[in-house]
Amino acid sequence: RDCAARPLAHPRPSRQLGVSLGFLLLMAWHGASCRVARGLALRCPNHAFAARAPTVTQRPLGAFPVAATSSASTGGGSGGGGGVGASGSGGGGSSSSTFRPPVVHRSQSADAPILPSTAAASVQQYAQHDQLSSQVGELRSLVTKLKGEAPKEAYDWMMETVDKLEHDQRDRAALMKRSWSDTAFEEGEAGNEDTIESFEMELVSMLRNSRKGLSDGQILGNAIDLAGAYKKNYKLEKSEAVLLRCTRHAEERSGAWMVKYLNHISQVRMKQSRDVEAMEMMYEIEALANFPLHEEGASTFYETLYRNMSSGLRRMGREDEAAVYFMKMVEASRYHKPRMDWMDLWDLGILIANRAFQSQRWPEFYKAREVLAEALHQQKIVEPHELILRAKVLSNLGQCFLATGEHDEADVHYSEAYELFDSCVGKRSPLFGMQAWACGNLRQAAGRHAEALPLFGEALYVEVVKDGLSVPEMTKLLDQILVSLHENGKRAGEAPHLEPIERSLSTLVEDPRWHALEETIELAVLSHKMALFHVAAMPDNQRSQGWAANYNERSIQILRYLPDHEAAPWLTQAEAIRSAVLAGSSSSSPGAGDRTGPHAMLGGAAPPGSRPRSSAATAAAAGGW
Repeated sequence: RDCAARPLAHPRPSRQLGVSLGFLLLMAWHGASCRVARGLALRCPNHAFAARAPTVTQRPLGAFPVAATSSASTGGGSGGGGGVGASGSGGGGSSSSTFRPPVVHRSQSADAPILPSTAAASVQQYAQHDQLSSQVGELRSLVTKLKGEAPKEAYDWMMETVDKLEHDQRDRAALMKRSWSDTAFEEGEAGNEDTIESFEMELVSMLRNSRKGLSDGQILGNAIDLAGAYKKNYKLEKSEAVLLRCTRHAEERSGAWMVKYLNHISQVRMKQSRDVEAMEMMYEIEALANFPLHEEGASTFYETLYRNMSSGLRRMGREDEAAVYFMKMVEASRYHKPRMDWMDLWDLGILIANRAFQSQRWPEFYKAREVLAEALHQQKIVEPHELILRAKVLSNLGQCFLATGEHDEADVHYSEAYELFDSCVGKRSPLFGMQAWACGNLRQAAGRHAEALPLFGEALYVEVVKDGLSVPEMTKLLDQILVSLHENGKRAGEAPHLEPIERSLSTLVEDPRWHALEETIELAVLSHKMALFHVAAMPDNQRSQGWAANYNERSIQILRYLPDHEAAPWLTQAEAIRSAVLAGSSSSSPGAGDRTGPHAMLGGAAPPGSRPRSSAATAAAAGGW
């Protein structure tokens, strides 16, 4: 319209009109492409929300909250709080009668093809951006041919418009940039580190060649994408640092840029177990999104958003609200796919299993397990290359068998998930740590305590080396380790392999972050239990005696400055342990009949105010059951 409204000053009106109308046609043709691009821009790139959560405090028996994209799921939220029997405050499963899940049939139809997840489909659709870029290039070539034939004023205006289109196209490309976050990161620990380093070097090169820094849309888009890659690899401190540097620039651009920024930072918060903050950010995204569902790309955006909100609420134990957002997700997805894909089935199975387990409705629970099995079946067919996603579904399915005491079936699924995580992300990844913890829970529940101990040790090592030390999670693991030590000793079982636990504790005592933790009674109790492990398991090991004394000394120092009614019972035990540690040999350790000795404390009564637990109760508490 702007082109047609301009005065025709050229002496050849027919030629001039032809040029103007021709450009109008080009603009109309490009306008259709712009609408497609706008629809793509509406999609919030979803990365390792991991959401799926788990996800940095982990409850290994809890589910891996499912994110909306393959990359998101891989990095997904922290912990496993959204899984079967996950604990938490807020709407439990007792009022689940208000939830009517969609009916699911095997493969949903005998003739219907199995759908890939919306995430996988959206990655393919992002290839349209390259087509749009080439269309702008063709448009420039066509306008360039008019030089000398079109009126100078019209030609200059057209070139100016094409320049603006190219600028907008570059900005849109930067907004949609997600190739780093979408990387599978399944090359093992060393391979994944090399990949991350190559992304870092590429961004550094961009910064060196730019005078605008993060004010440059291309650099800002790549910086946020790098934060997504960090998040997917559980480098949460780096991801948070990059995103906080991007905050002001995303706010200045607002709109879709702010949505993209909030999407990433909310998933970082979930992985840090700051679920309330994460939900506030997702509510803000929901408030910013005011476009109708029928608009191009809007339904996939809403599907992604509602999926993540449902996962976040499930992690917080707010099952009824999670069900509401799940149904909103299903409603949005009807605009762009004829039926639920495997990832929808995964979410549905977890949601129903949670509610059925909490309300002890076992027929529904078994149906939920069938839904998860169908999700796994479909995932293997349509996305066989997504190994990390498969491992997460396997872990959830194994968890459902563990909940009903079917240990052999649970072991089949847990073991496969363990191997996949080990080969794809390595033994330092929180994803591997959660699965090692889950496998330890299974062995402990089955009474195989000697096998459980090294698995708990692997989980503890991940807790020690990951971003952000979690005192509650390490305490849960030490409780389970001490229980298994005690039970294995009572049954005169085989000598357990304790090297992973020893390696974890020796690494932690040298970590500056450990010494910077706030000195609370929880930290004092954890230090005491770490020293107790040495006395109970390795009293003759001279290597561990030093760090055991270190943990014991810190426990005593903290307890001496705390109120007597809280600290006195623990201080008595810590001082008894100090005597045993300083003795440095089994000959000085009190005998089994001495109720003040470390073995007595391991299996005897807990101090006043604490909660003595059986092995099953301890495993249940640590797993969120």
